[in-house]
Amino acid sequence: MTAPICRLTLLVASVASATFSLPLSEVRAQAAAFQGAWLEEGGTCSSVFISKGAAIAFRRPAAAFAPAFIIAGQRLATPLATCRIVRMTAQGARQVLNLSCSTTVSSDSARAVFALAEGGTLNRYLGPEGGIATRYQRCGQDSLKPP
Repeated sequence: MTAPICRLTLLVASVASATFSLPLSEVRAQAAAFQGAWLEEGGTCSSVFISKGAAIAFRRPAAAFAPAFIIAGQRLATPLATCRIVRMTAQGARQVLNLSCSTTVSSDSARAVFALAEGGTLNRYLGPEGGIATRYQRCGQDSLKPP
């Protein structure tokens, strides 16, 4: 496994297969709630992301191991990989995203497990059941303005 894919694996850990799929309208609603730039809670958004017009992008050169990702449409991007969201399935309150990911040197499939949390934050889990969550804050345009 290449180093970029290893990093991606830390972000989108493999989990057991989800047991059921949501209706398409529900998938779209859930996907809309996950849209945006996300950074592990406690980080400074402006150190990882920049504003590019109405969009948010990774600051270049990208911090390869920044605990951050951007979900836009059917894409999830990390500083080193770009993934297509192939399917989103519900597992209780958590959503399992099946991903098809590419880096500059390879491609692979991966999964990510997310759940919306209090205060507009997002929890990332290693699996669909139990476990400790890593909390992410949403980084909006306002958080990228210089102080």
